[in-house]
Amino acid sequence: MSKRILIVDDEEVIRKFLKIHLDKLGYEVTEAEDGEKAIEKIGRGDKFDLIICDVMMPNKNGWEVLKEVKSNPELNGIPIILLTAKNDDVDIFKGYELGANYYITKPFTKDQLLYGLKLMF
Repeated sequence: MSKRILIVDDEEVIRKFLKIHLDKLGYEVTEAEDGEKAIEKIGRGDKFDLIICDVMMPNKNGWEVLKEVKSNPELNGIPIILLTAKNDDVDIFKGYELGANYYITKPFTKDQLLYGLKLMF
């Protein structure tokens, strides 16, 4: 069975880019356009092996998604890669302090994504 990845980003072009590349690598990809939709998908019992999440989104931002997932004992084992334009050290440190497993800043390369996947799996 292939690994399931949830992509959470309000930019459709980013979601589609990631989906195309992850599909080619054999991953099963689900998309959510904001953090609220992501939490709904996770909350209804969808099981994911990895979450790739933007930070700056409407309705529920990536920090909130990260906090909710990592504070839930049933979900906190799901690795989370933050993929965001927030590139200040304070933001990167905040991401790791909240439990992110890897932090990639936009714009990003396919190699950065592949390295993050290699670390997670």
